Amino acid sequence: MDAVVAAVRAAGTCALDTEFLWEKTYAPVLCLAQIAVGEETWLIDPVAGAPLEPIADLVRDPAVEKLMHAPSADLIAFGLHFGAVPANVFDTQIAAGFVGLTAGAGLDRLLDQVLRVRLSHDETFSDWSRRPLTDTQCLYAADDVGHLAALVAELRRRLDERGRGAWAQAEIERRFCTPEAAGADPERSWRKVQRRGRLSPTAQAILVDVAAWRERAARRRDQPTAWVMKDPTVVEIARAAPRTADDLRRIRGVGKGFAGREADELLAAVEAGLGRTPPPSEPSVPQRVARRVEAVATLAVPMARIRCLDQDLAPELVATRADLDRFLEAVVIGEGVDDLPLGQGWRRELLGDDLIRLAAGEVVLSMNHEAPYLRIEERPAG
Repeated sequence: MDAVVAAVRAAGTCALDTEFLWEKTYAPVLCLAQIAVGEETWLIDPVAGAPLEPIADLVRDPAVEKLMHAPSADLIAFGLHFGAVPANVFDTQIAAGFVGLTAGAGLDRLLDQVLRVRLSHDETFSDWSRRPLTDTQCLYAADDVGHLAALVAELRRRLDERGRGAWAQAEIERRFCTPEAAGADPERSWRKVQRRGRLSPTAQAILVDVAAWRERAARRRDQPTAWVMKDPTVVEIARAAPRTADDLRRIRGVGKGFAGREADELLAAVEAGLGRTPPPSEPSVPQRVARRVEAVATLAVPMARIRCLDQDLAPELVATRADLDRFLEAVVIGEGVDDLPLGQGWRRELLGDDLIRLAAGEVVLSMNHEAPYLRIEERPAG
């Protein structure tokens, strides 16, 4: 590992990937790590005792660039196991979306499309925890990093041609180089709870602490959060606000055997929630505003698609329908949009300002005889 780390630091860059299992645990179980620098590739086996802390140090080091493909789960693993907040990552999957390719392609498809490299083996469903590894598994693992440097070089060339290097890097940093990319924040986990929308403000406040308790319990047990407690039970606890262990056990999904330390912790979470200021509620939109937003969105959706097609950009990178609706609501109501995704950076440059003009009636869509067949034009005077 000393030799690997020395080679990476000398180069200032490396291709990085991992093989993991993530079915019965809170955090991904790292079974193999692959690093490539230049012509050299190393397979690092934690199951056989190789330490991964030095790789976690590389992940958090801004002086070392990590070339990766779809790295979310890999970075979560290093964050949860070693507390590594990622820095200086380059994701080939996101970068591909800025040069006219889909932003969700697998590595094998991307290598074929960009470099005409075709991999001849597939170990996607291997059990990477079993030993010994087969020769095919080792070749597969090595290929996951062996072509990344060449792939990154070509993607960067195409990004530079389009003037989108800064756009891609900003999006990669937003997604992967934050504390959130290193694992779930218990204090924000309530936002992921399904069917919470009808809770009262007091119940919403309790939900914040109950969901945070579940997240911490899952991490302590090293189990998926749903194994600790399912969302409907979390929501019902927030609604019912149980004050005793007997109250808890009357709630469906808690179980008769739920007692002891975790029951005490959960009741303490309910108590803490009762003293918390409720989180801000989602603003209600007047019906007249909702109708106007729906009308504008009918045009905004094809407008967004036109702009993405025209700019050879993957639409999924720019905005979801929910992003469009929330942005248009803010525009119609007259709220500030600077904190919304479409009101910032490259998204605003690409689409946000045109959406503002569309809502104001300053631009129109018209037919075009050539692709993309619809165009955005200034509205004629008068």
